[in-house]
Amino acid sequence: MEKDDIKKKIKKKNNVLLDLIKKDETLNKKENREQKMSYLSLATLFMEKFDENINKTSIEMNNTIPVGVDTWKEFLNYPVVRKYIQSFRDEKIMNVADTGLMEGDKNAVNIKKAMENRGPVINNSNIILIRLPEKVDFE
Repeated sequence: MEKDDIKKKIKKKNNVLLDLIKKDETLNKKENREQKMSYLSLATLFMEKFDENINKTSIEMNNTIPVGVDTWKEFLNYPVVRKYIQSFRDEKIMNVADTGLMEGDKNAVNIKKAMENRGPVINNSNIILIRLPEKVDFE
């Protein structure tokens, strides 16, 4: 499978950020439909070059895609969007800390501890408990 084929398959699937915005209770209220549509458009633009945009400020985003600094600031600070972006930043920090630990960097231990104390930003885990009856021997 070629790289372009993989990209096409990934693009066909809905983006997680778009799904989070679509499912957000506040944005699903009738009076917030315009804001929801705006955020969906901004999310689409943001995700086109996600790896470049992940660390940009609202000012830098406006320089790249001019829709208004305040519009970008509002979008980037919206709780669902902020948590989503922060989860990727945290992943990068943990990766850098792990690399530092392997290289013997003493500061990496403090970074790792601080990140672990914060806990996960997005926790999509589901816990299912199943109670199985005792095994009965029918002999």
